[in-house]
Amino acid sequence: MPRVTCISLHSLKALSFAAFFNLLLLFSQAVYMLQNMAGIGSLVDLLLFYTLERILYNRMVCSLGQNSQQVKKAIALWLMLEEIGYRDLIRTINSFDNATIESLFYEALQCLLCIHPNSPPPFESDETPIFTGLFDEPMNPRFFYYNREFMYKRYMHIMETVRDQIFGERKAVEVDESSLRPAINPFGEGSSTGHEGIAMYAAGTSSRASGQVIGETSRQSSLNPDASEFNPGQTPEDSRTMFLTFSLGYPLSRDEIIDFFTSSCGEEVQNVFIESTQPGKDPQFGRIVFANSLVIPRILNGQTKAKFMVNRKHLWARIYVPRRRGSS
Repeated sequence: MPRVTCISLHSLKALSFAAFFNLLLLFSQAVYMLQNMAGIGSLVDLLLFYTLERILYNRMVCSLGQNSQQVKKAIALWLMLEEIGYRDLIRTINSFDNATIESLFYEALQCLLCIHPNSPPPFESDETPIFTGLFDEPMNPRFFYYNREFMYKRYMHIMETVRDQIFGERKAVEVDESSLRPAINPFGEGSSTGHEGIAMYAAGTSSRASGQVIGETSRQSSLNPDASEFNPGQTPEDSRTMFLTFSLGYPLSRDEIIDFFTSSCGEEVQNVFIESTQPGKDPQFGRIVFANSLVIPRILNGQTKAKFMVNRKHLWARIYVPRRRGSS
């Protein structure tokens, strides 16, 4: 904490204008830093929570030379998929070689076109599998288009609340993990960050030793550490909804789905929606809404997804689970 020195009125009169101005500047800087310290803790928590995402961002932007804005969008899409139950997606992607990561990156951008509110439907002939090797169930652009309203809302929330907090323009924002706090850089020593005088350095690296700021924050953190985590406008129906996927060529009808879950859960099915397709094209995706959200934990049995055999046809079911800081 900066030391506050008491100065008498007589001493102030003896000061030159330049010295008085410098003293006033130092005092204002100290006040500014103290005001910002309250928000630093929540910002550091956020950075540590998204460590894998920051590593992947640096790899894609710095090593692979991809456009930083596009990379931010792709990672936000993958984070949204993790919330739907595709666990450890970022960790898995980061374990692949560069060529595979680039391929997944281009597929993510393709999927983003499908969830935009004004996006046209994918070509009926476009049933090319995407994100091969990531999931154990069929996935193609139609899945994103069918669930576009739900997905776009979550995707935009991640973009608005996480993106600029953890990603800079050229590198991810870093944190000194040795002390679990940002490094405080005195004014006038070469830092240019959004938090003037508050710079993030890699662990064990000082500003004078490296002469370079590793990451930068775009604006003062307004995060509330006690707020509900990444659960944008979730409606009661959202908490009672499960995403359904069918095997390609083996769709299930609305009645088959209702009968299956009624036989195992009782009269709890409120509605079932099936993907609309052109004649000759089988639906691959759907959603089921239950009357009571307590039914879903019994179906999933502690998992984020479940696989069933219904009339000798495969059915995958998932639920939206918001990511929470401190969870694995």
